[in-house]
Amino acid sequence: MGPPRTEPGQARRPWAPERRPVSPGAGWYALPAVLVLVAAAGFLAALALLWDDSRAADGPAAAGDPVAGVRVRLSEGHGYFLYVRTGGSTPYRCGVEVGERSGPLRLTRKNSWSAAERPAHRYTATFTAPVTGAGLLTCRGADGPILVAPDDTVDAYLGFAVLAALGLGGLAGLSFAVAFVRRGAAERRAAAAGH
Repeated sequence: MGPPRTEPGQARRPWAPERRPVSPGAGWYALPAVLVLVAAAGFLAALALLWDDSRAADGPAAAGDPVAGVRVRLSEGHGYFLYVRTGGSTPYRCGVEVGERSGPLRLTRKNSWSAAERPAHRYTATFTAPVTGAGLLTCRGADGPILVAPDDTVDAYLGFAVLAALGLGGLAGLSFAVAFVRRGAAERRAAAAGH
């Protein structure tokens, strides 16, 4: 076998290397774009789902005598932390009266991990507001003043959402930079091989 035959009158073409597409392909830029979209959509979804809880968490705290009653501003369905004086006894039963409506509250330990430290107070229970409005909270079993504060656990969840979005955004930036540098280096190699 020898060199390929050429027909008379046909010019011989010099051998040229086959051009391969530059790698990584332009499709690699889709990964950073998808990561940015997921980060933005996830954060906006978390913000939309937690917006009402966030507003309720910004409500004022109230303190007072548990027998006479503590004036509190409640938002139905949202949690509130109950604190007693350090060394004081824990209430065993609480109720709320809003306008003409009144009823007992179910005391739990929900979200106790995020209950803020309060000077001279200790966390004792969590309750969910059964109604919206200004109410009078009374408790039995506490031997001193109590403090009622909105459950602000939602702020921790929003913080996690921000960190996740920032992490995905950073990963998107890093993957964009890697694809850009690798593609630029591949284009330079391809150009050098073509000369």
